[in-house]
Amino acid sequence: MQNVSIHKASDLPQNVRSAVEQLLGRPIEADEEISVVAVPPQDVPPSKNRAEVTRKLVALLDRCAKKVADISDRDLDIAIDEAVDHVRHSRG
Repeated sequence: MQNVSIHKASDLPQNVRSAVEQLLGRPIEADEEISVVAVPPQDVPPSKNRAEVTRKLVALLDRCAKKVADISDRDLDIAIDEAVDHVRHSRG
């Protein structure tokens, strides 16, 4: 069972693309990459609200994106394919 899915917007079926645009509250461009991550429920301290958690997650994702900014799309695709292949073949 996978927890992460990444697709080019141009490859999404229209109903999925519309759902993503509705969630984001804006149109998406064909060359944008769409990532969906499913995580188990987390206990968030009451002092934290969704906006704060969202801000921190976006900041984390931005830092991650900067680390791979100089890597070509082809090399990223190869690395992702290798990782997925490894996970598929190492599951018991």
